[in-house]
Amino acid sequence: GCLHYAGFDTDGNDDDDVVQLLVYVLKDYDSKEWILKHSVETSHVFGGRYIEDLDEEFNWIAIHPECNLIFFTVGQDITFVCCDMDRRQVKVICNLEKGKLPYFPYVPLYEELQSLHK
Repeated sequence: GCLHYAGFDTDGNDDDDVVQLLVYVLKDYDSKEWILKHSVETSHVFGGRYIEDLDEEFNWIAIHPECNLIFFTVGQDITFVCCDMDRRQVKVICNLEKGKLPYFPYVPLYEELQSLHK
């Protein structure tokens, strides 16, 4: 029931800025205040690999906010990855080297369709 946002930012502490994956949640729509839910260094998310250009080598697929899972592809070999933000574990699911963008996540529809009851 809450809006989530995930993105990347640097810590800004020195010349060797550490890039972090940040996940925010908007719990109170009236206050419009985003609350930091998770943060993790990208070096951990990407298995120690340095990703030179996140715009070209990283693609969001889906976020499962109840389980705190993030699904994405990374690298030129298009590795499909799941990041468990609670356990800070990253699991490679498979290689999608022959896969094509875009990836469309499954979004359940919990509405009963009248056409099913005829």
